[in-house]
Amino acid sequence: MKYYLGGYYLMQIQPIEFGSEKNQRVLTCSTCINNSLFDSWSFSWATTFKRDLKKVKQDYLIDEEAINSIRLWVDSNFDGEPKNVGWPNVFSTIQAAKTYHKVYFSHLRDIKLFALYFNESEATALIEEFKPTFENQGLIGLVDTLQNRIVEDQSINQQIVGYDLIGVEIGGDFHTFHCHTNEVDLITMFKLEMNEYGLFEENENLSNALNYMNDEDNGFEPVPWFLVKVKALCELA
Repeated sequence: MKYYLGGYYLMQIQPIEFGSEKNQRVLTCSTCINNSLFDSWSFSWATTFKRDLKKVKQDYLIDEEAINSIRLWVDSNFDGEPKNVGWPNVFSTIQAAKTYHKVYFSHLRDIKLFALYFNESEATALIEEFKPTFENQGLIGLVDTLQNRIVEDQSINQQIVGYDLIGVEIGGDFHTFHCHTNEVDLITMFKLEMNEYGLFEENENLSNALNYMNDEDNGFEPVPWFLVKVKALCELA
C-alpha cells in the first residue's frame, strides 16, 4: 500500500499533563500533547497575543530579536517557490525543518523531527474534506503537501514509530486519540496494541477504530479523524 507525505513536524516532547497517562511521553505531532517549535506565532501576519509570545519566549528560551528573525524566515519560505512551510506548523521539506532547528532551536533538548504519511484513501479524504469553500481561502499545510503526492521515504533515515489517530481542525491543528484518555477502551474493543512510543502497532482493525471515532455519538472531538503513519527522522543535524 502506498503512503503519501503529509508534512514534517518539529516537536519538543512533553509529559502528558492529564488523564491516566499523566507524566508519560508519547511521540505524537499533536500540539495538545507536545510543543511544535513552528506554529502560528511564527508567521508575521498571524494574530498572536502578547501573553502567548511571552510564553513562547519562556518555553523556548528565545528573545524578541529571534522571533523577528523567525518570522522573516517563515514568511519567505511560505511565500516563496518552492513553498517550504505550510499553515500552521508544517514543513514541506526535511531541509527546511533542519535549517529552522539549527538556526533557531539547536539549544533545546528533547526535540524530534517526524514525518506523517497517509494512505491513498486517507489522503484523498483529507484533501476533499479541507478543500477551499470560498475565494482566496488558503490551504492548510497538510493538504498543501498531500496534493503533491510525495511517496513515502523508505530509506533507513526514517524509522516507523507507529500509527496515530488524529482529529483535524479546520485551521490545520489536530488532536490525537490520547486527548480523550480512553485509549484503553479502543485497545480492548478493537484488539489494538500500543507500543513503547505511545502509538499503535500496525493492525487491520485500526480502520474500524477510526470509523468508531468518526461517529460523533461515541464522544470524540466532532472533527474528521484520520489514520496516519508516524516516522521519526534519525538525524536532525
